[in-house]
Amino acid sequence: MVSIPTDLAKTYLKELIDGGIARSRYICCFTCISKEYEEEKVSLKVGRETVGQRVKLATDRGDIIQKNVHYWEEQADQLGQEDTKTKKKWLFGLCPNYIWRYKRGKELANKMENIKKLVETGPKLEIGLQSRLPDVERHSSEYYISFKSRELKRKELLESLKDENNYITGLQGMGGIGKTTLAKEVGKALKQSNQFDLVIDATVSFKPNIRKIQDEIAGSLRLELRDISESDRPRMLWKRLTNGDKILLILDDVWEKIDFDGIGIPHSDNHKGCRVLLTTCNLRVCDINVCRRTIQLEILSEEDAWIMFKRYASISDDMSRSFLHKARAISNECKRLPLAISVIASSLRGEHDVAEWDEALKSLQKPILVHGVNDNLVKIYKCYKFGYDNMKDEKAKRLFLLCSVFREDEEISIETLTRLAIGVSLLGEDFDSYEDARRQVVVAKNKLLHSCLLLETNERSVVKMHDLVRDVAQMIANKEIQAVNLSNKKQKSLIEREKNIKYLLCESKLMDVFSGTIDGSKLEILIVDVDKGDHVDIPISFFENIAGIRVLHLSYQDQPTIPLMQSIESLTNIRSLLFGRVDLGDISILGKLRSLETLDLVWCKIAELPHEITNLKKLKLLNLEFCEVRKNNPFEVIKSCSSLEELYFLHSFNNFCREISLPALQRYRVCRGSVPMNDSLSKCVDFEGDGNGDFFSEATFKYLMQTAEVLQLSGIEKQWINLMPGIVPIDKGMNDLVEFRLIYDLKLQCLIDTKHIGSQLPNVFSLLVVLHLCEIQNLKVLCNGPLSSDSLKSLEELSIQSCKSLQSLFTCKLNLCNLKTITLEACPMLVSIFQLTTSQNLVLLEELRIIDCEQLENIITFDQGVKDSEDIIDGDNGMNMIDNSMFPKLKVLDMERCPLLEFIFPFFSAQDLLVHGTINISSCANLKYIFGQYQDVQLGSIKEPQLHEMPNFKGIFPEHHRTMSLSKDGCKAQKELDPVKCKCFSLSRICCYGRKPRSTSTEIPLASDDQLQDHSIATVPISVLCYLFI
Repeated sequence: MVSIPTDLAKTYLKELIDGGIARSRYICCFTCISKEYEEEKVSLKVGRETVGQRVKLATDRGDIIQKNVHYWEEQADQLGQEDTKTKKKWLFGLCPNYIWRYKRGKELANKMENIKKLVETGPKLEIGLQSRLPDVERHSSEYYISFKSRELKRKELLESLKDENNYITGLQGMGGIGKTTLAKEVGKALKQSNQFDLVIDATVSFKPNIRKIQDEIAGSLRLELRDISESDRPRMLWKRLTNGDKILLILDDVWEKIDFDGIGIPHSDNHKGCRVLLTTCNLRVCDINVCRRTIQLEILSEEDAWIMFKRYASISDDMSRSFLHKARAISNECKRLPLAISVIASSLRGEHDVAEWDEALKSLQKPILVHGVNDNLVKIYKCYKFGYDNMKDEKAKRLFLLCSVFREDEEISIETLTRLAIGVSLLGEDFDSYEDARRQVVVAKNKLLHSCLLLETNERSVVKMHDLVRDVAQMIANKEIQAVNLSNKKQKSLIEREKNIKYLLCESKLMDVFSGTIDGSKLEILIVDVDKGDHVDIPISFFENIAGIRVLHLSYQDQPTIPLMQSIESLTNIRSLLFGRVDLGDISILGKLRSLETLDLVWCKIAELPHEITNLKKLKLLNLEFCEVRKNNPFEVIKSCSSLEELYFLHSFNNFCREISLPALQRYRVCRGSVPMNDSLSKCVDFEGDGNGDFFSEATFKYLMQTAEVLQLSGIEKQWINLMPGIVPIDKGMNDLVEFRLIYDLKLQCLIDTKHIGSQLPNVFSLLVVLHLCEIQNLKVLCNGPLSSDSLKSLEELSIQSCKSLQSLFTCKLNLCNLKTITLEACPMLVSIFQLTTSQNLVLLEELRIIDCEQLENIITFDQGVKDSEDIIDGDNGMNMIDNSMFPKLKVLDMERCPLLEFIFPFFSAQDLLVHGTINISSCANLKYIFGQYQDVQLGSIKEPQLHEMPNFKGIFPEHHRTMSLSKDGCKAQKELDPVKCKCFSLSRICCYGRKPRSTSTEIPLASDDQLQDHSIATVPISVLCYLFI
């Protein structure tokens, strides 16, 4: 029995001794603990940079960054800021403070464990979530008119969609009456009022494409269906639509009963918050889809129709009475139909000759014969045909007809139209190059948009055609243009009877395409979209039957293996050839198509890019996009294509591409990276090296540097220490470059070196808008030497990250008048950023972020001969310089972990600073003031300024000005301030963390002697921040 208490006593004693030893380590081994902590910080810093790079990559992809990633970054930043060098002592510094050592040692030991956990969990973080595509909010309301005659219908539709008992609502009205526009506007209103979480629109069309409808819905739900089986696609969609979110589906242009099960849309008995609005021309469609409520949309009132006509025709009531009478008569011929009004009125916009309006009225009043169409549609068709006939541009009219070959509601890219237009000589021979032809197509497209014969989409380079307008175009073409599904026996029979088809688009299985007996004697364009099905070889007769064809596009769904037959050489007139998603194997036979100008291979597999391609002396455009090239370096062939004008080589590299050589090109896009490229620019390179050597030949690399508009390079191993003059001669200036992103380079020391060029200042980077540099290990300065005032004048976005040797940005004066955002991060050797004269040109600067710049002493340095801000203010022209506002547009100021910085700006300017902006300053240990010199100025309204971990911070201005005493209990203002007259800095919403009060009274430097004599100056209300300035 005695042994039990003894054992317990021994156990407790042992624990007590062990605990005492462990705790004594906090005091005795404090220096070792501090050293260990610094070592762990190094590992944490590497992990933090890696996570930061992953976050940036995910952000560039458009992903949403998960909250736990942001939390991890915050924790890493806080632990990385910990200062282990500060030591407190007793007795005038002669004796260590053991109590402080104990507390601090224990704190560092605990935080070290947290660092280890962060280092361990960092690589395992799931960074990004696929972002949701924009839903109905993406549609512009620019041309929407709120008609009085439609207000009641709009209210009815809103009420029906708000009613939880109405699962399916129908909106019915004739074609062109404005159903789609009204549905989208109501959908936007419902989302903005939080009635629905998501409002998603999808087009169903006369011939529904289930897969396309699913993809349109899934995109806005952040649901990836690309690699999902056909049977699982509707299940996944149904599961997402019934997860409890309030979702409104707008199904536009419905003609039959909707296959809810096939698409994956829930039924009324289990919709769980999902509701459906369908638009249709036929009232019967609302009945067969069991719409609980149907709103029927009528044509406009006569007055609303006149209002719309005047807006689209750009006429006003102050014009002559006879002219307005004529215009009103034409408006009446539009039968109060919005689409017809937009087409007719737009075609007459800017036409002030009364004779032209007389002719337009006569044309609209003439009868036309259209077989098999009811009288109401005949009147509408007449309006659209008038819009076509009234066009003066023949190229635009031909392009209009060409657009009708595409499927109903299909989005048509300008690039596709350009290639088709060139292929069928739609532009004649009136163009010098592909780029010239593209410009002409854009001009014609714009005329069709202005005439409302084409519709805009959310992408500037894509258009659509309304169903009724498409019908009119095909009617005008008189059966020469057809789009059919050969699986439909009636449509197939119709096509086989026609002898004059020029443009044909057909959808079907392989067997239907190759077994048909279509008369191809006059065929110029054949677009075949093949469904999944059995793999069938192309028969010899297929190419022989279409020997005169100019454009052939064959696209498949499941990448079958279909070798090219020898008979393809019979296509002697072929100018444009496209294959999509097919394994072609050996394509050397294409070298015999001597008229070929465009070769498109998209998601194809080929044995190699054969040398025979160099025999195509008319080949102007080559596109290899997501192709698998099984052997040999395709660039060995490409460099020998002497007539090539445009090259698109996107994600089609193989292991043989160890040296890239290119001919001189007018347009190129070479991509082996992951950063999205600017589609509006014509010469773009996005390339990520793999660390296994050089890829670009020296001549090609110099050529790209001199001519590219977009350069995004990562891990390119070159030996130059500067871009100019090392790669590009100074007089060339890289003045075509618009976006430049360079990641990871070991040799580069500066971008431009002009120290030894003589007296003439060079003009460089004059069009550069975006400059991003990351991990350029030996970069010391961006520009070493003087530059002309036009250099970098277009720069809007500057970002430099992890450039360990960077000491300054520029050693010369520059006019950066368009610069809007500056981000400098992890540049530990950076000492200063701008000279004063350069900083005063930053009139558009909106965001300034400087993070982890450990040696930064000054953001702005004074020009030669000026010692400090006092010299400027006291000098002859000092006040003039100050009166020129330094950063009048600044909205965001973010300063983090810049320990040597004493103040941010040298002085106030006489303009508002940080208007409606935010200030975030943290862990700047030496920072004393935000502004180094006080001037009589006004500050704008600053939203929630944040000040963290700044032990030496004293105030907004230096202390030698009059200070104001503020006691702990005296935080309330003595007098309410007039915000217009107030010339002091309002700190009522500043948050300041990490500070403890040193006394119950604080001196706050806010105003000079002269200011205190002004009755508009009063104490500042700082209700909870009595100890901000210590």
